[in-house]
Amino acid sequence: MSNCKYLKQKFNHKLECKKDKNRIPFKDCANCPYKEYKCTISSKNCAKSNNSQIKSTTNDKHRETLNIIKLKKKSNKLAKLERNRTSLFTDDLEHCIVCGKKKEHLHEVFFGRNRKNSILFKLVLPLCSFCHAEMHRNALWQVEWKKKGQVLFEKAYPDLDFLEVFGKNYL
Repeated sequence: MSNCKYLKQKFNHKLECKKDKNRIPFKDCANCPYKEYKCTISSKNCAKSNNSQIKSTTNDKHRETLNIIKLKKKSNKLAKLERNRTSLFTDDLEHCIVCGKKKEHLHEVFFGRNRKNSILFKLVLPLCSFCHAEMHRNALWQVEWKKKGQVLFEKAYPDLDFLEVFGKNYL
């Protein structure tokens, strides 16, 4: 897809130029006189770049100090948690728990909004890339590991309620 800020795709997958207010084929967008690129810098410093201006303004852009939009960094606390992950499932965090190959990922059994809880309560699996991709593809496999995780959680932390911590019972 083009980076032109006037090119929009409609629900019926037709392309429309917002400047012309006409439906257009994709190849016509490349030759459009109104073509302006979407900026990845703050709008205060964003210079409009038409096709003819791109070559002349690239040197100017390098000279200017631009405010690049920065992504939110992980908190130091979360980064420290991720570095010090351990597992209730296995003591060997160097090999895939499923196939035995060298570990490439540490997978939190309860990912998403419960990812931090999964790290805190040591419900982490060492997985190779193939098994990690399969884990995210196979919903039945995820449920099986979540059941095993709940059993281990209840044995390791008998004073805590699994339902209160993770919000769902898998048994």
